[in-house]
Amino acid sequence: MSIDPEYLKHQHLYVPWIEGHAIIEAGKAIGIYVAQRHKARLTIVCPLKSNANYHKEFAKLPIVTERSGQVTDGGVVLAWCPTRKLMDKIHHLKKSIVVLVEWPTENFEAWAKLVGAYNVVTREVMSANLSDDAVKALEGVVWEGYNGWHDSTAEILTTSRLKELDALGEYDRAIVIQYASHHRGQTSLQRLEKILDKFERSGAKAA
Repeated sequence: MSIDPEYLKHQHLYVPWIEGHAIIEAGKAIGIYVAQRHKARLTIVCPLKSNANYHKEFAKLPIVTERSGQVTDGGVVLAWCPTRKLMDKIHHLKKSIVVLVEWPTENFEAWAKLVGAYNVVTREVMSANLSDDAVKALEGVVWEGYNGWHDSTAEILTTSRLKELDALGEYDRAIVIQYASHHRGQTSLQRLEKILDKFERSGAKAA
């Protein structure tokens, strides 16, 4: 994959995992290219420090892992094979350019759609195409989880919001979880997923 000047026009770039292709290496080159061209600090965000140390290009760069460090807003962030837990350290960023390079164990298509990321494979800007009513319903899901979806009342009210999404034809499990992850921690999200499981068993229609 050749380096495309189009990469410099977007705040979020998505490098999806494609089985049998060496696109992950292209993702590394894209992150370095974007940082160099913007003359910006490049921070590597990866699950373990060993994940970055394996690549000589990352050796002298700041590295943030699941267990150590925080990402300073600004500059370029290369999210290298991130986990959902690791993404908690990225959601708050407002000024940073984020290049997310996917690994097969975690799919971040929903993230790419919600942030309007540029897909370097399809060369398209991605979108969740949510209506205003769907966004309000998602905001409601997050609001009902203010206490981590801890009790039966939160479950009932959250399910009501999910029914609104379903009625709109815009229920998408991945989008709901990704949207909620921008505001709630991983333990809370595990409770939300159980609510989604129940909801889907009741006959919800995925978008």
